[in-house]
Amino acid sequence: MPNLLFGNGDVVINEQFKNAPLKEVLRTLRDNYQLKIAFTDKFVRDIEINASINNLNVYDTFSKVLEGTDLTFELVSANTVIIKRKKTELVEVASTFELTAVVSDAISGEELPYAYVWVNSRQQNIMANVEGYFSIPSVNEQTQLNISYLGYNDTLLTISDDYRNRRLQIKLQPNYVELEDVLVESEKETNDFKSEEQAGKFTMNPAIAQKTPSVGEEDVFRTLQLLPGVNATNEASSGLSINGGTSNQNLVLFDGFTVYHVDHFFGYFSAFNPLAIKSLRLYKGGFESKYGGRVSSVVDISGKDGNRNKTSGSLGVNLLSVNTSLEVPLSDNGATLFFSGRRSYTDIWSSSLFENIFSIFESSITEDQDAQIPGAVRSIRSELIPDFYYTDLNLKISTRISPKNHLSFSFYDSNDILNYTETSQTRYRDTLRVDTDKLGIIKWGNVGTSLNLSRLWNTSHYSSLLLSYSNYESTYNERATSKSVSRTEGEFESSTKQDQVNSIEDVSLKFDHEWDINSSSKIETGVMVSLYNNEFRYEADDSVLVDNSMNQASLLAHYIQGSFYLNPSFSFTPGLRTSYLSTTQKVYLEPRLSFLYQLNSSFQLKGATGLYNQFINQSNTKNVLEGSRDFWILANDKTVPVQHAWHGLLSLEYNKGGHVFSVSYFRKEFDGLLEYAFKNGSLITQFDDERRVFDEGKGTSKGLEFMVKRDFGKLSSWLSYTLSEVKYTFPRLNRGKSYFADHDQRHELNWYGTYTYKNFEFSATWVYGSGKPYSTFDGIETRKPSDDRGPTIGKLNFTEKNGERLPEYHRLDVSAKYRFQLGLGSAYVALSIFNLYDRENVFDTKVSVIAPADSRNRRNPIISSTNVALMGITPNLSFGIEF
Repeated sequence: MPNLLFGNGDVVINEQFKNAPLKEVLRTLRDNYQLKIAFTDKFVRDIEINASINNLNVYDTFSKVLEGTDLTFELVSANTVIIKRKKTELVEVASTFELTAVVSDAISGEELPYAYVWVNSRQQNIMANVEGYFSIPSVNEQTQLNISYLGYNDTLLTISDDYRNRRLQIKLQPNYVELEDVLVESEKETNDFKSEEQAGKFTMNPAIAQKTPSVGEEDVFRTLQLLPGVNATNEASSGLSINGGTSNQNLVLFDGFTVYHVDHFFGYFSAFNPLAIKSLRLYKGGFESKYGGRVSSVVDISGKDGNRNKTSGSLGVNLLSVNTSLEVPLSDNGATLFFSGRRSYTDIWSSSLFENIFSIFESSITEDQDAQIPGAVRSIRSELIPDFYYTDLNLKISTRISPKNHLSFSFYDSNDILNYTETSQTRYRDTLRVDTDKLGIIKWGNVGTSLNLSRLWNTSHYSSLLLSYSNYESTYNERATSKSVSRTEGEFESSTKQDQVNSIEDVSLKFDHEWDINSSSKIETGVMVSLYNNEFRYEADDSVLVDNSMNQASLLAHYIQGSFYLNPSFSFTPGLRTSYLSTTQKVYLEPRLSFLYQLNSSFQLKGATGLYNQFINQSNTKNVLEGSRDFWILANDKTVPVQHAWHGLLSLEYNKGGHVFSVSYFRKEFDGLLEYAFKNGSLITQFDDERRVFDEGKGTSKGLEFMVKRDFGKLSSWLSYTLSEVKYTFPRLNRGKSYFADHDQRHELNWYGTYTYKNFEFSATWVYGSGKPYSTFDGIETRKPSDDRGPTIGKLNFTEKNGERLPEYHRLDVSAKYRFQLGLGSAYVALSIFNLYDRENVFDTKVSVIAPADSRNRRNPIISSTNVALMGITPNLSFGIEF
């Protein structure tokens, strides 16, 4: 049974009104009894009231005052009332009334966005809005509702006439129970994630990240990677490769602002603190027209508002960082503050976990007899000494400034800083020794903030105005000196340097409006304007300018979409997004369509298709320090293309009694893909024309996904399999022939399982993937630049681009967590082991310049290709308290 605020509390009203204008009556009630009353002037104009109020509560007072008028009211809380006109279709049927409600957390009072409401009499799902609000135009005493939300117990509600004119406060209980003073999971099926009615859309419970085995930090993105179609074998990147797209083709939103860089620690976990996340929605493809600017997928995250009922918080520590959160109610009207902060202490103390992660940057590699390069490298010894830390924080303030208006401010900041020194010694054919010293600093971070004002005009209209700002900046500086000692030619010294700066600044204003026409029809529309400032500069070797660009652009977009139920079994959502980009001075049309067909109570068929455009591209510079050298650059359709894509998705799903089985087909066609010439962190290009910095190509991804999920109360498990192919075609690469993309993987199999026993939580994941492609090379050419200025350019000659495959990838991760009472709060201690059976997986191949070209001795650069190994068995210990 939900908790309902009937407003029959301590307020007792005694007033006499005779021929009194209604506006004056409302002011009297407001001033004398400290009520909050919202009304529109024209609704109450020319209405006189004759009423005797004797010892009545708020609800009965307004019932009597408005009796005989064409007005009604909605009791939002004990002292808050909204005056509105009666709907004509309800006047004639006295037994039928309009129901309004808000779904919230019973413990914290925080509203639950996008909760599902199943109307049994209509066999129809209704989704609450971002503030947990929903309305049903016509209900009666026979109507039954089932309200559900991930991670909460379902609530069955039978409508009563007592709910008339009252806004229900439906408070859902989290699906844990208090047993022997310790919080443990209930017998209810574990709502870890939910496949939504729209094809390709998933909603995930952020709390699942606390159960999933992790590398140091709890991570919602690592958990997403266990879903079908989301690549999980890219261990050194928490970025999401979804249905053949790359991570830079995903739109990642946090409280409405765009996050351009989503990882910490060079990709080993995401930069989103799970403590700060209230809800997360993933669109793998075919997403709605209200989203735009990316050509693959969408991750839409809503941050926590904070506890409305009491001050609460947490403090945790693991082998990498300290993590804390605080939630404070600021006032009686629902104003709240939420704060979370996380900082690693890796610059103070190097734990075993920290050293294991950084071990991939150190290697001692023996001679490769099969390498077809000038001579053979006998041995390489290198040592990397890092000084590194990362931080992130979230701050959010929310308040309800009036019965109809809600205001929230959200702030996010994430930073990673690495200072490093690297020394290496190379012996070449016993005749040459090269000693190299490197000194570098890498910084990257993302700042985002948003101010959101929303208004519930009435039960049919809802609007939101969002002002957002996002800034991503990365810098990379490296200095290297090499000393070559030759048995025949003596000594030779050289030095190189690299400087890279990249930033993207994004200021956006967005207006959205929802119109619920009736219980089976809904229209959504909105406009957005974004202003971008973008800088990219890369210099190498004595200020030789490789690339330099500073660009500004404005983007204007409009969308409209409708959701329509033709009958209880079939619904469809057509939409159109229109965009105008200032740098190209072109208009881009993006039609979208999705549908749902409920075959019966257990089976449903759903599909989606659409066109998509991306106006800012990220080029991936393949470097062993993954995550630091990628850069964003605005499209202009000259040197940098606008990306285009078409999506097609079709899915069949069975869901009954905790059993879920689904099979899905996807296909994505990409145009305007971008390749960057200097992919190995130096003046070595893969293009025949060394003056060419970017190249444009096309791509296709396609595949089949299978998923089986079963909940047994305390035991939950799912298994997913993806069969896919991703191929690219660039006219100036691989002699114009198609080749497999770097992230192509034919087979991937993921298993997840969790079990709760008393105060213990056990979980395990197993990931398998067939080998990803890589390129072998047969030499390097050196040539002078076309203008005869600057140093020589090296060009790698590949036998076939991505023509070989790395070894297959697999690993098993396990974790155990024990919860116990600690003072007035609770605590936990957890142990996780990554790569339990110590599988030696390979991340990638690295092309290195062992010795630069020596024109004096007519020697080409000496290069080597080596495998970059990933982490072996790695334990992590964590402890936390909650109050």
